Formats: sequence, C-alpha cells, structure tokens
Amino acid sequence: MKNNILWLTLQTQPNEIDSMVTDNNGLPRYFRVDTSSVEQPDVDMMKLSLKNTIAKDLLLTLTNLGYSLYYNTTDESRFVRHDRIVHHWPAVKDGTFEASVEGIVHQFEAPPSGEVERLVVIMSPINSKPRLIRYFRPSFATLMKYVPRNTAILRIADVGGVKGAFYLNTSFLPDNSTRIQNLIKSTIDRHGISSRNVVLFGASKGGTGALFHGLTGGWKFVAVDPILSDAWYVENENDYHFTTGGVFPRTKQEVFTELVDQVESDLRTETRDSVIVTSSRSPQYSYTGEIVHPINDLLTIFSSDNPEIVKHPDVAPKTIYSQVLAINSLLVDLPLPKGEQPIP
Repeated sequence: MKNNILWLTLQTQPNEIDSMVTDNNGLPRYFRVDTSSVEQPDVDMMKLSLKNTIAKDLLLTLTNLGYSLYYNTTDESRFVRHDRIVHHWPAVKDGTFEASVEGIVHQFEAPPSGEVERLVVIMSPINSKPRLIRYFRPSFATLMKYVPRNTAILRIADVGGVKGAFYLNTSFLPDNSTRIQNLIKSTIDRHGISSRNVVLFGASKGGTGALFHGLTGGWKFVAVDPILSDAWYVENENDYHFTTGGVFPRTKQEVFTELVDQVESDLRTETRDSVIVTSSRSPQYSYTGEIVHPINDLLTIFSSDNPEIVKHPDVAPKTIYSQVLAINSLLVDLPLPKGEQPIP
C-alpha cells in the first residue's frame, strides 16, 4: 500500500476506484470525498445521497468495500476501513466501549451488587449522525434503574452498512450475525447466566436485531416496532436506510420470512416467551403482522392505538411503560397473554 489516504470527488466513477486501489497496491485506510462541487458542501455524504444519485453510487461502492463514514466537515466526507474502526473510534480507544475478539463493539454494565444473575441485551435504533456513534446510538440509558437486582446490561453496537447492518449479515460482513451471537453467548457463559434469564431488547432497527437474534438463538426478546421489511423506506423514503445497491445479500423480507418458517416448524420452546410492541398507526405494522403471523400464538404482541403515534419513530417513546413491563415480566418469568393485545 503506497498511501493511507485516497481522495475522491463526486465525479469519481465506481470503476475508477478499482483502478485507484490497484495503483495503490491495496485498499487505503481512509477515503476522503471532496464535496466542494455541490450547493451545500458542508452536507455529509448520507444526506447528499438521498438526492444525488452519483453521490449515492459512490457511497454504496465505498460501503461495499467495507468503509464507513466517520467524519464530515465543509468540503469533505471521510471514510475509514472496517478493520481500522476499533483503532480509530475514541470511545473504544479510551475503554468506554470494548471490542470482542471478533471485533463486535459493545459495552457491559454490571449491576450495583456486582452479582450477575440476569442479562438484558440492548440493540441500538437508527441514527443519521455522520460519526461512528451512529452505529451505537444510546437506547434506554436509564434501564438499570427499572430492572430486577443482579441484572446486567450488554449494549451492542451495529457496525456495518451505511446506517447500520440491522444486526444482520451484509455483503461485506457475511458472518456479522454469527459474531454477534458469539458475543452474547460468551457473555452468558462468562457470568454463568441461565438462558431463561436473558432478554434481548431493541426499538426500530434495534428491534430488528432483537427479534432476529432472539428467534435465532432461542432467547427471549422485546422488539419495539421492528423493521422486518425494506419496502416502506425504499418506496416512500427514497431508500432512507440504504438497504439497496448490494449492501445486503438478502432483503429483510426474505431473511425474516425464512426465519419465521423455521421457528414455526421447530416450535422451539425458547421462542415462546417474547414480546413485540407495535401500533396499528405505524407504517411497519402491516409488514410485521404479515411476516410474524405464522407464530402469533407463540408471541405476545402489544398493539397501541395512542393517537399521538403518527409515524414509526413515535412508537418507542409512546409505549415505554409496556416495554418496561415486558422486559421485567420476561426476566422474572411472569406469564404474559399470547397473541395480539391492545394497549393504550
């Protein structure tokens, strides 16, 4: 490798990047994109890409090469190579976050007692900030105050893709979900926690991850308005989550339809005590309902008709009470009614 940094412009064609990498004798640690040619040169590449197809092609090409937007300033957006993220991210470098042996960034919060009998695994929702922290948006920062004693909290970052990998596999990270599963399993094993005392939790994108890994690993989960289909954001928000362009090898519809079919045929008891919190007022409601319908009788589905819910991001803040109820009920094995249940 000749240079650690290669410069691109918004006129750079994706196939030109291949030639640049070849001439450089390998992928650089960083790509920098000159955005001075646009009307608002201080806008980051994610925002530019929602309106500028050339910028989007460039962004997706870099993403599929394993680069993540980590910094934006006037006239440029900066990208870091995936294997350099843990060396570059300040919160990992100073010990605030950790990286597993397989590179999954996370944070472990022990209970005040120091004794660990239960575990809540928290997965992050969507964030659009042009910094690495968008992969680790804080979710329910005060949860420790509301769970039973001796409950630890494991927060897992969602590194990958443009705005996250949704805790799934991407084209660049084909074993991402396995590595996340391994981190959860190793945490459980290290602290000697019974699998019955583990609850996965997340809202929106985090709900996608909680539901996927809960069904895959046989752990209980509370998924708040999970995104189980790419369709709405592709068709109505100009692919706001950047799930097209080869970033993911399969659509969410394909992933979750297959997974639910497997769970239905296996009828694993570990998947029976779990909760989805949603709302008929959310655009995700119909997609989720169609996909999980075969296992409705294995799940508790809290559906809110709160008139203050007018869009998907409203569901989580308007149903916090039910999320606390669900997490604690699952942690202490209190039975919940199966099927769809109306909530305020």
